[in-house]
Amino acid sequence: MTDFSFDRRAFFDGFRATIPIGLPGVPFGLVLGFLISDAGIDRLAGWSSSWIILAGAAQLAAIELLAEQASAAVVLVTITFVNSRHLLYSAALRQRFAPFPRWFRLVGPYVLLDQAFALANAQPDDLDDRYRMWHYFGSGAFLFGMWQIVVGVGVVVGDVIRPEWQLTFAVPILFGSLMLLSISNHAGVVAAVVGGVVAMLGTALPQGSGILLAIVLGVAAGAAWEGRLAEDPSATEAP
Repeated sequence: MTDFSFDRRAFFDGFRATIPIGLPGVPFGLVLGFLISDAGIDRLAGWSSSWIILAGAAQLAAIELLAEQASAAVVLVTITFVNSRHLLYSAALRQRFAPFPRWFRLVGPYVLLDQAFALANAQPDDLDDRYRMWHYFGSGAFLFGMWQIVVGVGVVVGDVIRPEWQLTFAVPILFGSLMLLSISNHAGVVAAVVGGVVAMLGTALPQGSGILLAIVLGVAAGAAWEGRLAEDPSATEAP
């Protein structure tokens, strides 16, 4: 039976490995904090969404919907839709995480964020299970702590930020950096370029819809490119 006791080395390896791909989330978290302070909702409640939802895109959409006095049903449906990609993350990691204890399968999905998935999915299949599990938790610990801090800072200092600075540029920057992690072929490049351009052009769209549109069109463009390659096997797949 595998020993899943705490592995300090794996935990801090995961923590450190996440820093380079987690830092692009800092401006996004600050912007989200600024929006919370400016949305007219209770600031503590707004900041609490950082650990209740723990998903930046869904949190952004929820804050904007609440600020516009949308119904609870609309907010919940929107959050569910935005976070639906995590079902794909779970499916992709299912086999690798299957040997882990039951308590992990209850707690682990809480920190299945984009960056944590990117690292976990990139690990070799023959990695030691104990190391894999605690490396994942180390990654999640960094992302969780960083997100709570930067959103909290944004909430506190939001009043001194001038609206004309247009800090919402941080949202497409974050998603663009995450897209780069998944680029391994031409379809990934197409999806990243289309999604990044749409995210930049859609920053002014209401209720976070620019992000949703970027995700949908990026995925559609990547899928279309995959279909083109399937029809033309002679086309190279190396970027």
